[in-house]
Parts: sequence; C-alpha cells; structure tokens
Amino acid sequence: MKKLLVKSSGFGSSSDYRPTLLLLHGWGMNSNVWKPVLPALESRYQIHLVDLPGHGINNDVNADSMQNIVALFSDLIDELGQEKVHIMGWSLGGLIAQALADEIPEKIQSLTLVASTLRFSQDESTESLWPHAMSLKVLNNFAINLHKDTEGTLKRFIALQFMGVAGSKEIQRALVQDICPAEDKAASSEKVPKSRGVKSGVTSDSLTLGLKLLAESDFRNSVSQHPQHWLFAGKDRLIPADVINDLKSLRSDAQITLLENAGHAPFMTHPDEFVSAVSTFIDTLE
Repeated sequence: MKKLLVKSSGFGSSSDYRPTLLLLHGWGMNSNVWKPVLPALESRYQIHLVDLPGHGINNDVNADSMQNIVALFSDLIDELGQEKVHIMGWSLGGLIAQALADEIPEKIQSLTLVASTLRFSQDESTESLWPHAMSLKVLNNFAINLHKDTEGTLKRFIALQFMGVAGSKEIQRALVQDICPAEDKAASSEKVPKSRGVKSGVTSDSLTLGLKLLAESDFRNSVSQHPQHWLFAGKDRLIPADVINDLKSLRSDAQITLLENAGHAPFMTHPDEFVSAVSTFIDTLE
C-alpha cells in the first residue's frame, strides 16, 4: 500500500515550539480548501495538509474502507515523528478524525470538528432517531449522479455548501478551479467516461467510498477520550445547527462554537472568526 504524501509548513525557528495540527478536508475536495486560513494557522502551529486517499496529490493511494484510511494515517503520524497530533477535520474529514480517535487514541491529542457530526445521514428508527442530518435519498442521488457526471456533481456539491451565504460567489469560482483545474479539462476532453473520475485527481472509487462513509459512519456510541471542539455554521445546508442539541446530550464535555452567518465551509467565508475559535481551543490545551 502506498504511503500518504503530506504538505508541511509553519515550523518557525528551531527554538519556537508550535503544536502540530493535521488538517483533513471533505468529500471530493483537497487540501487547497484551507488556503484562506493557512497563513494564520501557520503562524501558530506546525501544519500538515493531507489530501485524503484518492484525492489531490494522493490520488494514487488506494483505500477501500475506513480501516484502510486509519492505517494510512497511523503510519503517517509515525513518519512525522510526532507522539501526538491535534486533528482538524472538515465534514467527511471530521468523520475520519473521529475514527482515528477511536482506533489510535494514543496518537491523538485533540479533535477540532468543522461542519461535521456524529452521524452524517439521517436515522429515523424509533430506537435511535437522528433527524438533523442529510437524508439517505439525497446521498444516494449524489452516488447515482456521480457516475453520470463527476464534474457536474462536484460543482453542484460546492454550490450547496455556500447556499444562502452572502458574498460567496468568487470563493465558489476559486474552489471550482482548485478542484477542477484547467489542465484536467484538457485530459477530460478526450473520449473518457466522466464516471472515471478524471477531475482534479479525484478518483471515482474514492468519491464512491466517501459517500459510503457519509451514509454509514456512526460515532454516537463512541466513548469520547479526547478534548473536542465542534464548529457549526448557522447557514449550513448539510449539517444543520439544530444538531447541536443532540450533540450536547452525547458529548456534554465538548466545546461548541456556532458561526451564525457562515455556511458549510466557514473557514473560507469567515476566516478570522474561524481561526480565532480554533486557536482559542487548541492553545488552552498546550
């Protein structure tokens, strides 16, 4: 199995101790999503940007289960030479962060979970009602459309993340360029089925696995062993802020921040507020 590549920055001088922060992006994206907050984070922490398996610079790294992903990240943390790391995961990256905390707790110092949740899909059974989440029907439609039009599905997903957020059009355009860069369009102009996943170095297998993890991952019964900071957004159409009340009953010791005017990607539209909330949490642990 190939190893994960990582982009690292923010080390400062040899005498300048900085906590280590591992950043995990969301479904269909790559580590470019963190650009709006990267300079501010680099001034405070040792930053390690990781493209998920099948994404970005790791598009040739294969993983077919959450267990595979955990194993890859466990090896990566060892290679970084860190005893423990702070992890910040956005959306799907937040689910992966929780899996890492469950499976390799000795390597994790804290979790910062951005626009994420304990369970991404709805559970409407009478025994375990979890209504404040995306319906399985919507996730299934994403899976169906993904194989018909990979680029179009990713673009619609990007638009959904910013719906109702003022002044986000330019951010959306820049994100589309990062995820579907011009050089990939030349490759995709050949007669290659869109379902092959040629856009932005994202493989269709990794996108399919991501949707499976979003539909099936459930951390409601996990025992929290690490300090947790959950950041929600008031205009998030994917993870509604109403889930906060459900979260409080299951993670009573977690810190929770709500950015009222942000959408699913608060670090892109409200970077200053976001960095302030993140650093306040992590710095109190050091």
